[in-house]
Amino acid sequence: MRNSAPRVPRPVLSARALRPLAPLSASALSAEVVIGITVRNQARRLPRALKSALSQNVVENYQAIVVLLDDQSTDNWRESCGKLLEHPRVVVIEGVCGSASRARNALLDFVDQHLPNARWVARLDADDTLASNASVAAMCCKGDEFAVQYVLGSNHLSVDGELLEHSNVANPAVLLDRQQLIQFIEAFCLHGAPQELPSCNLVLRCHSGIRYPDVRSAEDHWLVASLLFFHPDKGVVVPGPVYAVYSLGGSTTQHNRRSAQWALQRERLAVAVRYWMETLQNPGVILGAGQEGIVWQDGDRVRKRFYPWAMDVEAVVRLRSLCDAVGEAEPIPSVDWAGEAEGGFQCHYPWIDATEFRTTLPVHIVTHFLRQLHQFGFVTSNIKRSNFRVLKDGRLVYIDVGKDIVPFSPSRFLDAAARLYSIAILGNSDHELARRTSMLHPHEALEHLVGFAPFYRSLVDSLFPQLRPIRENAGPPQAHSARHVTLLIKACPQDAALMEDQVRHIVTQISYPRRTGVIVLAIDPYVGPYLRQFSAGDLDRVRTTAAELKSNGVVDEVWYSPTDRAEIHATYASWFGNHTVQETHTTSGAPLFPQLWAFDQIRTRYVLQCDVDVLIGRKDFHHDFLADMLLAAEPDDVLGVGFNIPQVTEGFNPYQAEPGNFVPEIRFGLFDLERLKAQLPMANPVREGRFEWMWHRAVHHRQQQTGMRCVRGGDSRSFYIHPRNEDKAHASLPIWRDLIAQAIVPEPQQGKWDLLPLAEWFYPTRTESLVFLMKGRGTGYARLKRSIDSLRMQEDQRFGVIVIDDGSEFEETWFIPELLGPLRERTTLIRRRSRHGYIRNFIEAIEAVCRNDETLIVTLDLDDALMSSSVSARLLNVIDDGADLVHGVMFRPDKPLHLYEPDYDNPRTKGGGNVWAHLRGLRKSLFQRIPKDHLRIDGHWVDDVTDYAIMMPAAELAQKPAFIHDIFCYYHERDPYSAERKHEQQEILRRLFSYSSLSCPSTRADTA
Repeated sequence: MRNSAPRVPRPVLSARALRPLAPLSASALSAEVVIGITVRNQARRLPRALKSALSQNVVENYQAIVVLLDDQSTDNWRESCGKLLEHPRVVVIEGVCGSASRARNALLDFVDQHLPNARWVARLDADDTLASNASVAAMCCKGDEFAVQYVLGSNHLSVDGELLEHSNVANPAVLLDRQQLIQFIEAFCLHGAPQELPSCNLVLRCHSGIRYPDVRSAEDHWLVASLLFFHPDKGVVVPGPVYAVYSLGGSTTQHNRRSAQWALQRERLAVAVRYWMETLQNPGVILGAGQEGIVWQDGDRVRKRFYPWAMDVEAVVRLRSLCDAVGEAEPIPSVDWAGEAEGGFQCHYPWIDATEFRTTLPVHIVTHFLRQLHQFGFVTSNIKRSNFRVLKDGRLVYIDVGKDIVPFSPSRFLDAAARLYSIAILGNSDHELARRTSMLHPHEALEHLVGFAPFYRSLVDSLFPQLRPIRENAGPPQAHSARHVTLLIKACPQDAALMEDQVRHIVTQISYPRRTGVIVLAIDPYVGPYLRQFSAGDLDRVRTTAAELKSNGVVDEVWYSPTDRAEIHATYASWFGNHTVQETHTTSGAPLFPQLWAFDQIRTRYVLQCDVDVLIGRKDFHHDFLADMLLAAEPDDVLGVGFNIPQVTEGFNPYQAEPGNFVPEIRFGLFDLERLKAQLPMANPVREGRFEWMWHRAVHHRQQQTGMRCVRGGDSRSFYIHPRNEDKAHASLPIWRDLIAQAIVPEPQQGKWDLLPLAEWFYPTRTESLVFLMKGRGTGYARLKRSIDSLRMQEDQRFGVIVIDDGSEFEETWFIPELLGPLRERTTLIRRRSRHGYIRNFIEAIEAVCRNDETLIVTLDLDDALMSSSVSARLLNVIDDGADLVHGVMFRPDKPLHLYEPDYDNPRTKGGGNVWAHLRGLRKSLFQRIPKDHLRIDGHWVDDVTDYAIMMPAAELAQKPAFIHDIFCYYHERDPYSAERKHEQQEILRRLFSYSSLSCPSTRADTA
């Protein structure tokens, strides 16, 4: 297995995972009252609380049950409770809540969702007890009597089991008078008065929707204070009988009293109630109050007044910047801001005619809202139903203007999408998803959200329509057909070694935008000796290669010129009026009969014929050279048209020739066979039983007699170069072929037919500060196009490109220059004929092609793509900031919930720390510091998981790594690996993880 990073507790967006430890009994399902106790490590005091709950008369007469919610306890509370848990009126549920308020809300949600007959939920803390066996019944009776949503009672106070003299009496005269309530709250919040709000004595009606605010302390005081202030008519305050005995010695209570949060939340509550009171004195209708401020309707405006701690100048500037681009009826209201004399802030926006979001919503509504967040560049992070309104056309508007509107980032977007999906699609409680301390990885936690992974993948795909799943069988644009032209490629046995590559090269280079009707490979089977011989003839290999070329559809037909004397005599009689010569080659050993015989087999008027060794260059694949040549062949006196050669000057050179000229272009030219055969028979001297002239010399002699012509000229965008025989076995031939194919020709070669090996044949170098290194092998057209298009769409085009295809067939790469479009001038394209391997290619790209030591080289696989159009701009920014290593957010459609955030601290001990992940880049100067031995295993270049091999030492050596976390950067799509490959990768990783770290933590700058 991979050496993964050790799991550590950390905040993770996760579900509560509520579950009863046993199926709910009939008595539980029929219960009308629930006594709810939340438990977290209360082994010593819980048995007393549970006994007091089970002693309630509503339990004994089968009206009530006790529900215990265990929130990840680590003590032995179950053992301490013993047989009490076996009581038939006890239901134990488990969940992952993380705080007292979240646990209480989880219990309330569980009751609403799973106990259909429950009418009331009575709260009892695990370290408290109920004051009498009628406590719960009395409260519920009052609630029923007044038909209210909540009941607030009184409590005694105890220390170590001893009752104190004073009790916390719920006095309606104080609690239901707002002015007195303010003074009461300020007394215990600011001045240390012993009597607090009796907030632990709360009984809530089921399905009331009343929930505790998500704060770490005083959550019950905040809730009760808001209920008394804004909804006194929905509750009843019951001074007696006393409901509970509140223990002041509980560990949770003591810890809270010692914590800064305990004091801070009480101070804030005191300020908040003053704000509430002031607002209530203004005209308008209160819409709600939360942890940021109070909201009310003032005529046709909605106003929000922020508490002093909830808004500041910096936040207002940020929010104004985020919201200014949003027009009317968009995901948030169009907001205006106003300052207060005391330094506080208010905002206001037009009243929205909309309805509340109560249950669920259609998928397309949810998707539209989330797409708008991405469009406008922010995230609404406080996702709950009360913060939304639904417009008449069904669209969502987020109305909670405040600090929870934050700049966009993929991680925040994933968070918001998960929360909204949970409530709007699955119908979960607002509180189901929250950021909780967990041992799970973030994606593992979200995978428990049923159906969310495919939803989120579809959502992200919709944000980037250019990246949507592509048709694997898509190919380059179809060429027009020139049915009246045959392509004839001439070869012989000494071409065996180069024939396959050359035929594929020729066919791909000249089959667009117009493809000949038939492609024929014409083979002269003569096995030598040859004129200017460069290799021994290998007819068997030629036959095998030719058969494969035809089987693979590269050529349509393969012709072997016959050796039958009758065929030879008949051909020569037709062409030269000679019935006696039977030798297939001339006196110099040049082939003659094979090409004449092939001409006679062709059934089209025109033939585009070439030697198998020609090297063809195309500056522009949209140049229709064949149409140009056919047009040049139209005059009645033209027999043939020569294919152009590289020209010194750009542009079109008219096709021309004086009468009788030029010599027909035997190596590469177009011929009108109808006119050519009209010149037969032609003269051809015979010596020692062989013809002296090759066929093109005989045609030239005939032209001089008749004034016919073979013209030359053409557009400089298409040309060919012919290698001499002595250069065809040169190791650099694949490089020459690739460079010529791209029309990269050194100056000495311009205007020359024959290849000049000593000219400076080099791939272009790159000096830009940002270079994208694109690499791959066997990448389909559609993926290639998607990848290159993602570069072309970048808003900032100040970058260079290196494309290295590592051994694909010509059919898979010929169109790359055309796909590059405007990028072509800034691209170094290297197409290997055999696989070199990732590391070798990486080294050549950085050390040989990139000439600027400070260039940032960013990897982009040919089958992947950049996502956002601002990726290059962000990369250039981090370059300006001095970053020497960079990562960006990667999205994998097969693993849509993974975030892949890099960890630069000792990545070898953390399974690589995600430093292998895309988007990734490093400076050339940084790469040059990596010892090459770190890129090898047992002396061999690492041939798999090379991203780990390069990026782990780079991360260890980096002085200023940067992570672009605020945009989607990189779309990484790949097929699943086989089990065998995974096993091999794990073994390589085991070796790489064992290498010594190169870290220099004392000199590393802060990461961006």
